[in-house]
Amino acid sequence: MPHKIIKLKSPSKINLALWIKEKRPDGYHEIETIFYENENLYDEIEIEFTESNSLSVEISFIQDKLNKLISKNENLAYKAALLFFEKLNVKGICRIKINKNIPLEAGLGGGSSNAAGVLKGLNQIFSYQLDESKLLILSETLGSDVPFFMYGGTCLGKGKGEHLIKLENKLDLEIEIKKLPEISVSTKWAYEQMDSRGIAAEHSLQIRNLVNAMKIKDYNLFSQNTFNDFETAVFSHHPQLIDLRKNFLNEGYTISGLCGSGAAVFGMRCRDKVTSPLYLI
Repeated sequence: MPHKIIKLKSPSKINLALWIKEKRPDGYHEIETIFYENENLYDEIEIEFTESNSLSVEISFIQDKLNKLISKNENLAYKAALLFFEKLNVKGICRIKINKNIPLEAGLGGGSSNAAGVLKGLNQIFSYQLDESKLLILSETLGSDVPFFMYGGTCLGKGKGEHLIKLENKLDLEIEIKKLPEISVSTKWAYEQMDSRGIAAEHSLQIRNLVNAMKIKDYNLFSQNTFNDFETAVFSHHPQLIDLRKNFLNEGYTISGLCGSGAAVFGMRCRDKVTSPLYLI
């Protein structure tokens, strides 16, 4: 393998349900969530590999301002590449270029998706030497959302989000994402707000209803059960996002809510013809 280049898409995600439970002894929060892969909004990754007697990993964004904003050592995609080469114990020159379309600090999982994309891309270059279970183990060390992007599709996530069950989803969903450029939300800040809220809400029934609704293709049931525990805190701190959500509903989307911990907002409707009232998460 003297030289190889591959290109791949790195999709975003939204959380159809996001239940923030108690804080764990390790400092993380226990969550239960339904991840949904949004293939309509994605980054583009190019991975180039050349054999060499030493290891060199270079990573850059097409958007030069991001190269100044995100250091190499903070980039999950860079960490993923190092982890992969360490696991295989191989050397070479690896150059990774990312065309960033997924906004930062938006709750869309862009960094996690890039890390998963690099793992999958390098595994392809190296003729799939790591099976799915080994790749998943690597992904879990990089971040709580990275394992989901190894699976894709629609998944129920538990623990920190890394324990995943693939879900059947028969709904044909149309999704649009909007993010106000002046508003960003730190995931760390969002979780800190959860610590001061008192008793966590109970969402078991809503989760079950969503899983069933996707399986039996019941969009009305689906619409009535989407939720996100971060919304109260994030919307109260950034009321402009409430207007963004109202705009989606006025445009005919039947569901609108916060993406992950924010600050992006999604509008959603079913492409199939349905008679459904408007619901806010």
